[in-house]
Amino acid sequence: MTIHSSAGRPAGAVFGLVPSSPGEVPTASCGALREVGPGCIVAGDPAGRRIILIHATSSESRAWTRLLRAVPAGQEWVAVPRPDPTPITGARLRGGDPGVPAAALRPLLALRRSRKPLLVGSGGGVPVALRAVLEFPELVGGLLLIDPMAEEAARPGMFRRIAARILPPVVRDSAAELQAMAPTLDAIRVPVTLVQGKDMPDGVPGASFLEQRLTGCRNLTVVTVPGQQVLPAKHESAIRGALAALVASVERGGA
Repeated sequence: MTIHSSAGRPAGAVFGLVPSSPGEVPTASCGALREVGPGCIVAGDPAGRRIILIHATSSESRAWTRLLRAVPAGQEWVAVPRPDPTPITGARLRGGDPGVPAAALRPLLALRRSRKPLLVGSGGGVPVALRAVLEFPELVGGLLLIDPMAEEAARPGMFRRIAARILPPVVRDSAAELQAMAPTLDAIRVPVTLVQGKDMPDGVPGASFLEQRLTGCRNLTVVTVPGQQVLPAKHESAIRGALAALVASVERGGA
């Protein structure tokens, strides 16, 4: 694993959650793992700093579930699906407005003893995490972004072929969403960590696209792991390490 840091450079209801107080949601007891809404899983310390993991694919959802079985002390992890509107039958969703699902995260952005939540986005969850910190900058302490331009590869098989005949085809273009957001990204001030494959194919912008535009964040760290793509299930150790370092950076900054 390679880490490059640029520190010192210039600087609810959708998930089936019902807020119990402004900015709060019911959570599981400390150490438990519970699904509290469609695709929304909570684990850890209900009074700890909240870490929100946003996934856009079924494979990421399964990986988050495994990660939530070992939540660090003093933290509460909430795994949520990207809450996109259901596409019209036969439509293809290319790009879309990540501001719509980002707004749905607002009930989850709870301060705990003045400690701000952190957002973790993977693949299609990356634009949502970025939009959330742009819309609610006072409520987010930091960002961990995994494979910003990655899309879930199609897997041939009987069930996929059947689903293709029944369900409307949906294609989410994360690259288009990020490029549309490019002019606003320099407004992000929180620490950001980017995690991507060391051998990413030529022509895929990936983390370099964000590196060139996140010029206002307090600290930008790039973590690379072997291979072309970072898979939460395969690179759990690297992701946990990057997240632990980000939490430490946020705490040093007083957030």
